Amino acid sequence: MISAISAARNRHNAILLEKNNILGKKILITGKGRCNITSSIDMGDFIKNVPR
Repeated sequence: MISAISAARNRHNAILLEKNNILGKKILITGKGRCNITSSIDMGDFIKNVPR
């Protein structure tokens, strides 16, 4: 989803295919309501690049 948002901001098309009836449903139910994210970049840089 973040990649699709980034693509759209850069005037590219993206297609998201979702098996569930709600986009991102599995993210909502993981981590006791928190999204579990793993990234190798600095946390400050990561937060600056997360769409709000």
